[in-house]
Amino acid sequence: MKFDIIKLILKRFILKKGVLKNVKGNYPYEYFANPNINKPIEEIWKDIDAFSMEVFPDEVKQSTLIDFIIPLPPLQYEGKTSKGIFLSQGVDYIYECYPEIGEIFLSAAYSMWTSYPWSKHADTYCVCYDNPQREKWFKKNNPDRADKILLPLQDADFTNEYVTSPVWNTPKDIDVLCVARLSELKNLNVFARAIKIYHQKYGKKLNAVLITGSDGSLDFEKEEMRKIQQELGVIEDYLEIIDHVGFGEIAKYYTGSKLVVLPSLLEGKNRVIQEAMSCNTAVVAFKDLNQYSRGNSPIFPGGTDAGLLVPEFSAESLADTIHWGIINNASFKPRRAYLKYNGRLNFINKLIDSIPYFRENLPEYTPGAIEKNAWVDLAMQDNYQLSFMDFLYGKNTTIQQFRICQDDSFIINFFYSRFGVKNSPYPDFKKLEP
Repeated sequence: MKFDIIKLILKRFILKKGVLKNVKGNYPYEYFANPNINKPIEEIWKDIDAFSMEVFPDEVKQSTLIDFIIPLPPLQYEGKTSKGIFLSQGVDYIYECYPEIGEIFLSAAYSMWTSYPWSKHADTYCVCYDNPQREKWFKKNNPDRADKILLPLQDADFTNEYVTSPVWNTPKDIDVLCVARLSELKNLNVFARAIKIYHQKYGKKLNAVLITGSDGSLDFEKEEMRKIQQELGVIEDYLEIIDHVGFGEIAKYYTGSKLVVLPSLLEGKNRVIQEAMSCNTAVVAFKDLNQYSRGNSPIFPGGTDAGLLVPEFSAESLADTIHWGIINNASFKPRRAYLKYNGRLNFINKLIDSIPYFRENLPEYTPGAIEKNAWVDLAMQDNYQLSFMDFLYGKNTTIQQFRICQDDSFIINFFYSRFGVKNSPYPDFKKLEP
């Protein structure tokens, strides 16, 4: 499932000669392989925010992927009501299709990028990291959006830590795993060069695997393959490249790897970090990953328990860090760190505690402990025949996550009917351009 999603995203965002399509703003190419941008930080924030991977109403087609993720559904019990909240890349389009959605849901816009969202209608912006200086700058320079709640969470943080988890009896026989699409954003040529340097410097070939989620047929993907071949010569001598892995199999690859390497410098809050740590595999990333967006926020929680930061943006520094990580692999405790700071229960508590509406309207609200809220559990059972924890961990995924344009409107209709929303006619997605 994960790599089917990646394939759909690629189709939506990329085009014939490596040129981006159906996205908004300026793609900041200069940041991809340069950790030393010589600009004032305010100018850098402006550059980063000038590009978004949200889905806007004027670009939606029948095949467009627009997630509707519900961490908490609307609740009603004993005469009291609380709105739910949904996350989406296409919040403005959802409001266009369902103008009454705000009667029962708060909305959180996210972009699979490190920019702040552009959505006009979202109540909350998912902003990847807690960075007070950047937040202050954003509010000052965007007075029309200064009232948005800035939530340091992303869709990637909603990873189910009990589905994406260590696979029993799986030996760690892969030295390094990289899960990344074939894009210049990912610096896969640097990863390839590091693999070869490792062999030359330490006298051993790594068992290295790259999972791309794509067949590599697009022109820009072929260019990235050419760069990898230029570094390695015969690619198969150093690196196994796998295009598609089923959702049920990806945890085996994470579990079976000593290290997962993330060679990019700028992107969104990478899901691979979450999934690798949840599968108890240490992460290796450049210390400058998303440096301008993060402020003092860590790349991954748990410090040296979770993985290693490469001190310099160079293939040799990456090779040296990989070497240290392999010989000290037993010292890492990434899943322990993940469960302490991340996962769905941490996600929902951070979300509830960050949004004033829930603090003010959720009966029996106690900070950091929604799982202990009896009213929430009783309301969940009464409305959806599920306990709160069963809903949170996806026992009924039909009403927890679906896709606008690809799924029928009956799910929205279900929520509208249950909570007495008088809706306008639903959109006919078949009339959209194929």
